[in-house]
Amino acid sequence: MNWSYLFKHWFSTLLIGPIVSQITKYIYEVNPHKIVGLFEVYPISLLFGLFFSAPTYILYALIYYYLAKNTVNLKISKIILISFAVLGVVTTTSIIKGSMMQDIAISYSIASIISGLFFKLNFKVNK
Repeated sequence: MNWSYLFKHWFSTLLIGPIVSQITKYIYEVNPHKIVGLFEVYPISLLFGLFFSAPTYILYALIYYYLAKNTVNLKISKIILISFAVLGVVTTTSIIKGSMMQDIAISYSIASIISGLFFKLNFKVNK
């Protein structure tokens, strides 16, 4: 089984999320009381993102495995995986709470959708 989509989706979401946060900060100013954005503390954002997203992506891996084994249509599989990742972001941020959680939920959800659509889903190993 080819797990590259899972890791590409996960890590690109973590890399793009703080950038999307910074862009939305300048366009919409979602949280005017925010002192610092995620991009200003990029290494810390990556570390915390990896830690907080791990439970979601462990479950994501189980869903990925199930979809691959049951040969579900690739477009449907992609929609399910992206939706689950976004649901995981929203659930995690709602559990943690805090002044920046709305910004984080929006930016990482956008990043997850963009990166999920960008990469090609292929469950089979290419030989």
